[in-house]
Amino acid sequence: MTTSMKTLLLTLVFSTLGVIATSAIAVVPSTVTSIGGNTYAYFNGTTTTNYDLSTVVYDGTNYSQIATRTPWWSGGMDGGNLTVATLFATAAGDSLSSGGIAPRFQYNDVAYYVQFNGSSAQSIYGDPVLTKTYAVATVHSGGAPEIDGSLAPKVGFLLGCLFLMFGRKKQNTESMMTA
Repeated sequence: MTTSMKTLLLTLVFSTLGVIATSAIAVVPSTVTSIGGNTYAYFNGTTTTNYDLSTVVYDGTNYSQIATRTPWWSGGMDGGNLTVATLFATAAGDSLSSGGIAPRFQYNDVAYYVQFNGSSAQSIYGDPVLTKTYAVATVHSGGAPEIDGSLAPKVGFLLGCLFLMFGRKKQNTESMMTA
């Protein structure tokens, strides 16, 4: 292979790597997907975590269970994560409904929550109410871990192949021919 062909090939490979790396930096929106039963996969733009959703009836003493055991809770007066609460409420839909009423997805301690109303999830303000049903999430403990599809192994493999292709010294075949 001539030097100009090697240069062309290396330029092509590294420009392709640049495009791949640039596209990997792009912001990926969060998603929530049902993966069976009451287990949902939450992709936060970087990693995926599986959660088991269940419900808890607020009895006046279990507020911390409602508030802190959810990926959509950030707590405090500064607000929670309305986007994540809406994603979960929409994905769960009516699957967690009790008596035809979907549970509340409380996302901060100032009593903001999201509730699915039969066609979409709506953000609502209302103080925690006794005997109302709230959704809670726990990290799913079963099954194989999720694969994030990182580019690092792929780039490493490609660079290793390039090293093997171009990193070896050529053998001097003339010395063997004179012997």
